Amino acid sequence: MFPLLRELAVRMCVVATSAFVFSRMPIFRRMLAKVASGRDKIIITIGFGIFTLLGTYFGIEVQGAIANSRAVGAVVAGLLGGPWVGLGAGAIAGLHRWSLGGFTGLACGLSTALEGLLGGILATRVRKIDWEVGLATGLFAEAMQMVIILLVARPFAESLALVKVIGLPMILVNGAGVAIFITILSSLQAEGDRIGATQTQKVLEIARLSLPHLKRGLTESSAGYTARIIQELTGVDAVAFTDREKVLVHVGLGANHHRAGSPYLTQATARVLKEGHLEVAQSPEDIGCNYPNCPLGSGIIVPLYCQGRVVGTLKLYRARAEEITPVDMEVAAGLSQLFSTQLELAEVSRRAELAAQAELTALQAQINPHFLFNAINTIVSYCRTDPSMARSLLLDLAAYFRRNLERAGDFSTLGEELAHVRAYLALEKARFGHKLDLIEEVPPELLSTRLPRLTVEPLVENAVKHGIGPKPEGGRVLIKVESDEKMISLMVADTGVGMDSGTLNSVRRGLPPSGGIGLYNVDARMRNIYGPEHGLRIESTPGQGTTVRFSIPKEVGVDAERPAS
Repeated sequence: MFPLLRELAVRMCVVATSAFVFSRMPIFRRMLAKVASGRDKIIITIGFGIFTLLGTYFGIEVQGAIANSRAVGAVVAGLLGGPWVGLGAGAIAGLHRWSLGGFTGLACGLSTALEGLLGGILATRVRKIDWEVGLATGLFAEAMQMVIILLVARPFAESLALVKVIGLPMILVNGAGVAIFITILSSLQAEGDRIGATQTQKVLEIARLSLPHLKRGLTESSAGYTARIIQELTGVDAVAFTDREKVLVHVGLGANHHRAGSPYLTQATARVLKEGHLEVAQSPEDIGCNYPNCPLGSGIIVPLYCQGRVVGTLKLYRARAEEITPVDMEVAAGLSQLFSTQLELAEVSRRAELAAQAELTALQAQINPHFLFNAINTIVSYCRTDPSMARSLLLDLAAYFRRNLERAGDFSTLGEELAHVRAYLALEKARFGHKLDLIEEVPPELLSTRLPRLTVEPLVENAVKHGIGPKPEGGRVLIKVESDEKMISLMVADTGVGMDSGTLNSVRRGLPPSGGIGLYNVDARMRNIYGPEHGLRIESTPGQGTTVRFSIPKEVGVDAERPAS
């Protein structure tokens, strides 16, 4: 038994080497990232099927049967690709083993297919696939094969004699093989996370360098400067910007025919402009450039939004087909969010200059640069420790500023206001941690209540900044909404440091900007729209916290669009 175990272990080194080589393929990375297409899954199934049947050829003939490592490929195929991929790979290798004959041919072929299916079923039920899961699955799968040999292979005496010889070595080696394979994949994922963290930092650097230029809007000049920054920092082979009709800039490969000012040439760009969704083109055919011998092999195209409509696209290209990775997708999506937000800001600024909208200017003025710097620093700190959290916070930051820069005169629903509050608090909780909690007591039927935009978030921001922030142990914010026959009432309360009587009286007398531009703005708009009796009502106790309330007429809260006379 021990010589057999040693020989199988030596041959398992070939499996480990194959796993490492296999894991470097782009299609394998897409499978790990759960973004594989149907075509990818078919290729993976066939690839793992071949890999699994090679376990037969690396096996050792014992008593008319073959001690082998087939289970490794079948189980890993299932764990990574799901039941159908596992079953398919196992069936390919199983049919091959059955075709070789021998008194265990049918039993071994059947068990290989079932091992792949077992791995796939476990993949749908286990949240995280690590080496321990791989080891347990491999051990169980191979033990199951021994049982199937005893049940199916005949004569039974020969089956029993065979299992006594090969059972324990095959169970141990195949279990270890699956664990080794999964360990290699885990290291690959860790490497991907490190790359993702680096790419997130690159996105922030791109934003820092390019956003000042995009303040002028999406022009050939601003797009050209930004495209050169992106290509330099990301290493892609080409970068392009378009508006809805033409190429604004194209730097890198293909610049000889994708010229600035000319109509865009690719079908993929037309689809993104029409549908408004990110599109990945993994081949020249997917890109759809009608220029002969275009050197662009693969690309990702993301829409750029302004005022709710697609105004252009950002395109990142690579020279080879199938080279767009999940990291490229994350970078492109993040840049799309940031640039779209900046284009929103550019449009808001243009409207403010043309129409001299004083209220809009006041709203822009209340965007706190310290909050922005703190948020960016928090995101940077998560880039290496928790890349997924960094990407999530980056999207929260984009959503927060997009909401802040929308036109102030419009109304929104209470549900939309609360979503804005959650985006803000997600960024603040990343700094405060367990010291900051939010409690919402909002009846679902009131979520459609209409009220002026940016009404709730400034009150919550004031509670966090002036109430909970200075308190060492932190605190919580309560948002409570109630209604009766005539009124809908909203309360924002915190358990912060509170205000002394002098500060409270000063705020009550007129809510001056020193008490917070957010409070002043909300109070002024509520009084203007609903009447003087609907301004903010503030109560505070030093050391216990502050409560801010306001109410709106119920019939107006359902559909309010005009200010009170």
